[in-house]
Amino acid sequence: MTPPARAEISCRSWFNRQEGFTLNEILISIALIAIGVIGFSVNTIGVIQGNYTSGNFTIATNLAQDKLEALKVASSFTAVTNSADSNNPITETGASGGRFTRTWTIAASSLDDTTTLAATGTTLWEISVTVSWSEYGVSRQVEERTLVFQEAS
Repeated sequence: MTPPARAEISCRSWFNRQEGFTLNEILISIALIAIGVIGFSVNTIGVIQGNYTSGNFTIATNLAQDKLEALKVASSFTAVTNSADSNNPITETGASGGRFTRTWTIAASSLDDTTTLAATGTTLWEISVTVSWSEYGVSRQVEERTLVFQEAS
């Protein structure tokens, strides 16, 4: 019998060969896939933590804004330093038993021209509301401020 022609051997399908992958090739491919999966999961954890943090910043901003609006509607003001919410720590809705702490300060504004305003009995008040919380071992806070003009009665 004569051996097959050279062209006939090269035309054999690559998939019909009886050879397989060696153990080293399989181990290297598994290691490369594992490195890719680990890198993807680390990135996913970072995204989840970032979403949680930004959600807490949004909640804290809303809590501060709610208190700021409630304080602004008062008809008269007196100076208050670090007054705390009676429900502290508060939840996202302001009820007690949450993870947020809300405090506020009301003081005469440093922008107040006391010589002119004192003569008329009017005052420019600065209201500051701070909401603080802790996440992932880091203390965070949001502070909102506004100015309110109080006319003499």
